[in-house]
Amino acid sequence: MMQNFVDRLGNWNPQLLREIKGRIKPRNILLTIFISLLSQFLLLLYFQTQVITENTANAIQTITNKYCTGENTYINAATRVCFQDKLGNIIINWELWYRNIFTWLSIIGCFAILVAGTYLIISDLANEERRETLNFIRLSPQSPQSILLGKMLGVPILLYLAVFLAIPLHLWSGLAANIPLIEIFSFYAVIVGACILYYSGALLFGLVGSWLSGFQAWLGSGAVLGFLILTKPGIFSQVQQSEHPFVVLKLINPVYFIPHYSVDSSFKSVASELANLHWYNIPLGASFVTTVGFVLLIYAMATWFIWQSLQRCFRDPNATMLSKQQSYLLTSCFAFFTIGWANWQGLFAKTNTSYTYGNIGSLFFLNLWLFLYLIAAINPHRQSLYDWARYRHIYSFKEFGNSKLIKDLIWSEKSPGLVAIALNAIIAITALSLFILLSGIGFDSAISAFLSLIFAGNLTIIYAGLAQLTLLMKTEQRVLWATGTVGAVMILPLVIVAMLFSNPGNNTFAWLFSIAAPLIILYPTGYPNSFISVFLAVICQWMIIGLVVFLLMRQLRKAGESTRRSH
Repeated sequence: MMQNFVDRLGNWNPQLLREIKGRIKPRNILLTIFISLLSQFLLLLYFQTQVITENTANAIQTITNKYCTGENTYINAATRVCFQDKLGNIIINWELWYRNIFTWLSIIGCFAILVAGTYLIISDLANEERRETLNFIRLSPQSPQSILLGKMLGVPILLYLAVFLAIPLHLWSGLAANIPLIEIFSFYAVIVGACILYYSGALLFGLVGSWLSGFQAWLGSGAVLGFLILTKPGIFSQVQQSEHPFVVLKLINPVYFIPHYSVDSSFKSVASELANLHWYNIPLGASFVTTVGFVLLIYAMATWFIWQSLQRCFRDPNATMLSKQQSYLLTSCFAFFTIGWANWQGLFAKTNTSYTYGNIGSLFFLNLWLFLYLIAAINPHRQSLYDWARYRHIYSFKEFGNSKLIKDLIWSEKSPGLVAIALNAIIAITALSLFILLSGIGFDSAISAFLSLIFAGNLTIIYAGLAQLTLLMKTEQRVLWATGTVGAVMILPLVIVAMLFSNPGNNTFAWLFSIAAPLIILYPTGYPNSFISVFLAVICQWMIIGLVVFLLMRQLRKAGESTRRSH
């Protein structure tokens, strides 16, 4: 019977069977079971020590404990006064005790399965690349989807076993805490969706980040850990409410979906936050199940885009992560979903400029990460650009009016990505402009908001152009150089002007060439921004864009001419 199951598994997904055979060894299984059961035992033992056992009648009024049933010792205190029953036993709030066990199991499980799973997947791909077996796997008759799915299911198989062994205790504590079964299973659905999303991202990072060598797995898992910590309840929830674009960061952190979440001051309850969740004024938070369903839809869409990149990069390591058509769709979907989380109720109820500016500033931050991904995803590398320069005769750039060339720049995967980045910026700016118009703010405030969009678009094109120029370098470490160049151009000007002019109001013109320029326009310090300084800064940025385009054209013209001569 077991042999039949193995045969079926091998027929369904040979890669999954290969991963399982390499990891399911008696020693590994026993060690995983021991660690999982020991961790659960220690957690139960810890919570058992938190329950008071003293039963001294004459001192009972002075005894306090977080699991007692009396009043709080003082306002917002974590402890309560203890009372006795008729038999002299201290009355314990066992529902709260079980709820805390349930919550901590959920928290530990979230961090373990997402962080450790990400590390295992990236590390496995890095090992395959180092042993040069990844290319051998690519040559197998399996489809890329089958191979990558086998990696996703097989590499963390021991981690799945450890988590599976904790489910009985998790379910038991949840039911004992009177948590509805549908909410528990909804949380499980969010965890599964988050695992698929995070592990898909880990697979993509493992494929495209091989230039990071041994640091790759630590960086990927560290980024996941940092994100989960920075957006956890108690830190991030104190900064932003649910009716805000930053709520999307909460939605991709499954910790927020732990039912009846309440532990202590470091992990505050989030039930009220999700209850106030609105998207385009639609009260999604009115039902926990509705919220979970919508979040799973977001996970599914994000995972779909990642898998488009996975299939492209797995087939051809030199291919761009996204086609230009896919990038336009991604930007449109991103704008549609993120703008929906803005505080539409506050905008229309108060027509307050600060509401609009706060939402626009947050959307700038979210779009920054989107465009950094797009710059990496649609800018082709040296060989692809050389091929395109040869076949499209890019050296005769006097024919720029040629419709075929324009179509190439917009749609062709091997053409420079600068035009596509500009079109994506136009899509995002158009969506944000509609949001500004609908917000009903005053004319002067609207002009400042539109100017900030122009600066954001200019900076995006400059960063994309510099990245594309760097990717034309002959060195094999061109990706590292491109990353360093874009990072330096983003960070160094900000550091320099901050050191020279600590207050942006002292020299606004210098600050307008840093990554903070859109925010400087939105939130001027001191006097309002001078029209002359803003106008000159825009002209200078356009000149920089023109210089970048000129250098890129010259490089491609030389590439086309040299390639043509060699053939």
